[in-house]
Amino acid sequence: MTAKRVEIVGGGPSGLSAAITLKRLGVAEVIVHEREPKAGGVPRHTEHLGFGIRDLHRVMSGPRYAARLVEMALAARVDLRLESTVFERPDCDALIVATGVRERPRSARLIPGDRPAGILTTGALQQLVQRGFPVGRRALIVGAEHVSFSAIMTLSHGGCRAVGLVTNHDRHQTYPPLKWMTATRHRVPVITGTDVEEIRGHGRVAEVALSNGQVIACDTVVFTGDWIPENELARHMGVALALDYPSPVIDEHFATSLDGVFAVGNVAHRVKSADSCAVEGQRAARAVTAYLVR
Repeated sequence: MTAKRVEIVGGGPSGLSAAITLKRLGVAEVIVHEREPKAGGVPRHTEHLGFGIRDLHRVMSGPRYAARLVEMALAARVDLRLESTVFERPDCDALIVATGVRERPRSARLIPGDRPAGILTTGALQQLVQRGFPVGRRALIVGAEHVSFSAIMTLSHGGCRAVGLVTNHDRHQTYPPLKWMTATRHRVPVITGTDVEEIRGHGRVAEVALSNGQVIACDTVVFTGDWIPENELARHMGVALALDYPSPVIDEHFATSLDGVFAVGNVAHRVKSADSCAVEGQRAARAVTAYLVR
């Protein structure tokens, strides 16, 4: 193991946890490439509590959780390379793809209507609020996944009231305790079995027309969930992708169709929580170690 090098693309919870575990297992050189100026992934922008339960066995805010993972990686002597984007398969003994997912924006959902300001994804909302920029006063959230209910709290931190969540599903897709802590507590109605038919407004969002006949007055629309795996690197390398959801096909050891290439975290399956991805990163690191010494 003293001559082995593993490179990881993605510095979120799964990538950092895999890197920390690899170093603890004796891998000589572990390099993490993170395209943003700071590592830690999405939790860096998520102020509420609920992170770290499964992997660190404590309840932390998103930014503190992300910072702790970075601290642990640096303490383990992981080579953390920020603002580093990987376009080709690097020369290493094993590669872990941990590039995560992104939300489908309004344009990709083909929502008709005007094109005013005030239309965001959850990621954009989180970054605006964290940096202290104004968001709006009344927001409609499109989606009813975990991240959708989390957006209620993010909007509240930014001084914006959520006036509703709308989803075309028959029911919401989150845990009852999270729904209670967010939508129920903040008296946000969850509108199910309904589509967004049109966004209206000149200069700024003014209202949203729904397929059930409702017209909701708001100045902000937040599109949440509807995830797309960040599979560009895997696809470019020729990794086999699933047909129903374009993520890398992996086996029980997180191995892809290419020898020595592994995939972990939300790039490899439909979205899991940050600490679940971190635990998966630890498991993937043990699988990679077994591959290195076979």
